[in-house]
Amino acid sequence: MVLCLAVSGLEVLKWVGYFLVALLCLMLMIMLHELGHYTFGKIFKFKINEFSIGFGPKLFSKTNKKSGEVFSVRAVPLGGFCSFAGEDEEGESDGDFNTRPVWQRIIVLFAGAGFNFLSAFIVITIFFSAYGEYFPVVGNAYQHVEYVEDGSYTLIEGSQQLQEGDIILSVNGKNCYSLLEYNRLSSLIGKEEDNIEIVVIRDGAKQTLNVQKHYYVTDTESGAQVSANKGLGISMGSYSVQRLSAGQAFTHGAAFGYDVLRVTVNSIKQIFKGSISVGESMGGTATAIFSLAQLVQAGIPAIIYGFCILSMSIGIMNILPLPALDGSRIVFAIIEGIRRKPLNRKIEGTIHFVGLIVLFALAIILDLVHFFG
Repeated sequence: MVLCLAVSGLEVLKWVGYFLVALLCLMLMIMLHELGHYTFGKIFKFKINEFSIGFGPKLFSKTNKKSGEVFSVRAVPLGGFCSFAGEDEEGESDGDFNTRPVWQRIIVLFAGAGFNFLSAFIVITIFFSAYGEYFPVVGNAYQHVEYVEDGSYTLIEGSQQLQEGDIILSVNGKNCYSLLEYNRLSSLIGKEEDNIEIVVIRDGAKQTLNVQKHYYVTDTESGAQVSANKGLGISMGSYSVQRLSAGQAFTHGAAFGYDVLRVTVNSIKQIFKGSISVGESMGGTATAIFSLAQLVQAGIPAIIYGFCILSMSIGIMNILPLPALDGSRIVFAIIEGIRRKPLNRKIEGTIHFVGLIVLFALAIILDLVHFFG
């Protein structure tokens, strides 16, 4: 009984540690986002009132006597902000947000997401170079059979071109490397071509194979089940980590960022089409922390992947044209640039305030759906 309680207590302490690391990762992403706004605000000489990590009551704050900027840490570590003077009202002085040129405001607003993208790209590129990228490994190579017109199949021994343990690097010149989408290999080989060029690592050496699609036995014991369509006759077993050169890491990092963008945009499209529910593909802050905590448990490579994916996702979500988000403010700035005069600042401020309340409420609802739905 005492031993069981001790083990349970250790598990609780472990998960507390996982959640603390996850929370720190999330706060780092938010800090980088706000740092993007702050950095370009300083470049363009915007007047900045406060740079805060967290919401709610202040736990710590320090005022720069020269600039008057306040740097603070607040009690609720679930967000942050960079507050500009005159952000939701008509500007009075030259440094106020709404007195600055439209193009500068757009850059400052986009810089938050830009820092999320840039930091994730730098981290994942270093990771690919120092640790390695994940490539799919052939788990089984089935036997090739010859199709006969009457619907039967004749087994042809020893004809498979891919072998168990082959590490697949590319298919028809396209990299096959992402953990973001398990079916990426299937999407690359699911084309009409009968002959496919596949680059593999076999027995430590890189080889280029010209693989021809055939019908394959999928039940090697009975030989009865045969693929209905032509294929490569393989199943995927696992992933293999391969270190990349600096140049390869750079291109793979860029492709990784594109994959995150593609998967995120596709998820949003599926929501609007009704193919998947909002609760299945999105979550609030608690969901993000819980997901990160699970990755922390899995080890450093999983943490790196999770950090980069979530950081880019935060950047993408923030430039969506939803009230209170940077994307909405960018839209208002573009409209002002086209009209040569702003919309009513009070109305705009009200839209952003109401939008912020709705977003907080939506985040709570999504968390409840995720954990209890």
